[in-house]
Amino acid sequence: MINHILLICSSIVIYEFIRYVKFTNIIKSNLKIYQKILKLFKYKNVSDFREEKMIFKYSKSLFILSIKIFSILILILIFIYTLNLLSQSFLNLIISIFGIIELSIIIIIYHQLKKKINAKLQ
Repeated sequence: MINHILLICSSIVIYEFIRYVKFTNIIKSNLKIYQKILKLFKYKNVSDFREEKMIFKYSKSLFILSIKIFSILILILIFIYTLNLLSQSFLNLIISIFGIIELSIIIIIYHQLKKKINAKLQ
């Protein structure tokens, strides 16, 4: 029973954390930079100096975004690990098929409730 309560609370906390740090925007920015790099390689009329300059600029941006993504994922894993210290079988619940289904249902329900509440407030 405590595992399910922890799962509900942790899924809400992680959901809000991901929204707070704008994780989806970071991922989208990362993908856009990859697209720009691919476009840069497709152009034949770009000088080598300009191409090197742009690749360096894009790779620096990719590195920074990748560090952000990695640090967000590490923070989430640390949070899950600390919850696992409270209940030894919490990690087993998250990894199991039942836990993944339950987690998905919780997040979907929470997202829908939050949308309805925000719509009524506006």
